Amino acid sequence: MTEWQAASLVALGAVVFLDQWPAVQSMISRPIVVGPAVGWILGAPADGVLWGASFETMVLAIQPVGAARYPDAALAGLLGTTAAIVGMDSEIYPAAWAVAVAGGAGWAGEVLGRLQRRWNARTAAAVRARVAGGSLAAPARGIAVALSRGAALGALQAAGGLVIVIAGTRLLAGSPWTGRLDAHGLRIAAAAMAGVAGARALGIGRKRLASLALGAATGVALVALGVAQ
Repeated sequence: MTEWQAASLVALGAVVFLDQWPAVQSMISRPIVVGPAVGWILGAPADGVLWGASFETMVLAIQPVGAARYPDAALAGLLGTTAAIVGMDSEIYPAAWAVAVAGGAGWAGEVLGRLQRRWNARTAAAVRARVAGGSLAAPARGIAVALSRGAALGALQAAGGLVIVIAGTRLLAGSPWTGRLDAHGLRIAAAAMAGVAGARALGIGRKRLASLALGAATGVALVALGVAQ
């Protein structure tokens, strides 16, 4: 990754943060848009479209209604797609790494988004106090402060995420744990899937028995595929 590409991704992080949280909300912060933008910046537009669409399916059913807490889809799409493309360049099997990065970024971005809302609430209270005191320019200054802070937060979280992605990619490059799954790996993955589905079913109730059946069937299919190979 060149310095120009890193700077472009940081700038993109600022733009999509503003779009998702305090400003325009034009939907350009959705992964299906962010992914292709990341792919274009990194010179892999087709991969950007693929991963952007994949991450979009992860957050498609999450509705930002009212005061609901929801993951930062923009940061997840940006860093997840970056991890996938950079990982492929480093000969890392990208799926697990990219999804892990996207999941962590979505959670971290949601935490920062809550802080942003609290800061905006304090800014709004201060603006109301100044307006009550006769300052007609207070609303414009308050909006400028909130937008500037949002852009800075978006850029900072994107920059921090890029540092983690680059460091993690270098750490994982050449590791035997990041290659393509062989038959033994498929068996382990199948057992894990069946175990997770079983835990959900037994821990939540009969309504989740379908998850157990699906997980078991998928596990058997993966084991059979691994044995066949």
